[in-house]
Amino acid sequence: MENIASFDLGRMRLSGNQAIARGVLEAGVRVTTGYPGAPISDLQGSFEQLAGNIPKRNPFTIRVGEMLDQTGYQLAAHWGTTTNEDNAAALALGAVICKGDFKKREFLTKEEWDLVYGDTVFAKDKEKRIPVGSRVMCSFKHLGANTAADALRVAVNVVPYTGGLGIASGDDRQGTSSQTMQDNKVLFGFHFRIPTLELHSPSTAHITVKNCYRLFEELGVPFAVIMNYDLSYREVSVDPVVELDMEANHRRKGFTRDPKHLVTIGPHIRPRERKFHSKLMPLFKQKIIENFEFLGNRVSEYGAESKVMIIVNGPFREDFRLVDDDPDLRDRLLKKYGDVLVIESDLVFPQPGALYEDLVSKHPIEKIYVFEEGYGRVIYLQLLDIVNRRDLEVKVLDRGIPYEPRIYERFSYIDHILNV
Repeated sequence: MENIASFDLGRMRLSGNQAIARGVLEAGVRVTTGYPGAPISDLQGSFEQLAGNIPKRNPFTIRVGEMLDQTGYQLAAHWGTTTNEDNAAALALGAVICKGDFKKREFLTKEEWDLVYGDTVFAKDKEKRIPVGSRVMCSFKHLGANTAADALRVAVNVVPYTGGLGIASGDDRQGTSSQTMQDNKVLFGFHFRIPTLELHSPSTAHITVKNCYRLFEELGVPFAVIMNYDLSYREVSVDPVVELDMEANHRRKGFTRDPKHLVTIGPHIRPRERKFHSKLMPLFKQKIIENFEFLGNRVSEYGAESKVMIIVNGPFREDFRLVDDDPDLRDRLLKKYGDVLVIESDLVFPQPGALYEDLVSKHPIEKIYVFEEGYGRVIYLQLLDIVNRRDLEVKVLDRGIPYEPRIYERFSYIDHILNV
């Protein structure tokens, strides 16, 4: 059996949710769970169609479904069998802790492997391979994360090898179809403290999702991706060449008994909580720096002597791409900020402090402008902390917007960047 199955699906339209589904399938995910709610419903709905639970209803699921049938791709989708988001997250957690196979290390050194897996039941593996099982995706709308909080908290700080679990959150920060507005960057970043990214474009979301599975599975930690209301539903035309990771999809099934780590009582979990915050979080930050571009982020320089750094996240990042295609916008950027260093990032948490410190040491940066969408200033607050802790003589300025424009409202993120 070949490890990668490649298919050219020809030109088609993909929504942001379908782009996530594409990345999930390319990563070889075998189990998906979820609970419905706008704007994320059609992500798990696509998996239900592809798994044969409900009829295929659109060009994406019809054409991708034919591809999966040809390759013998294994997909189990659980939507009707989950009564709420907590149940969906618990099912996902149960699936991901069943480690019945191993893969070679790709991102960790032997010493880093010892840090992650050295006190688990897998510590005796002489080759220091990564224990793996089914890759899993769990999805729900922004308010669903509140219901799923208990299971997700267990997945993060209690069980030490839940890598391979991806969480997709559809945010509705302006209450377009929700009774409550909420910014889940705060919940996933500051409360659950898992790697969190806000995807910026339906045309590139699949790459980020696929690479997140590769990196964070090895680090033994779940990750979360967030799409705002507009990006979840908006469609773009693409020419997808889909490359399925069949090796990951066809891993051996099994379960390894490990009472010390899987029985969640106080004497077991307190030491792991301390280890997670004191040792593993610094490791995650270091690996994010080492794989910054791999996760879909980019550092660009406009001019030679940058005194200003701009961080553009989420939808701000997507609109900022117009600068490279429009000379007038580029001139406006340089007139507004002078020479400028731009961090185009999907990363919300954790922010790589050492990377910013290195950039500030190499450039005469005096100000950092942070452009993020939503009520929670997750990136801005982290940057303040980084600057204060590392004693950097840089002023951090919040230039985000405390809301999400409704899908029917006109809003230019690039004009906001250039006019604020």
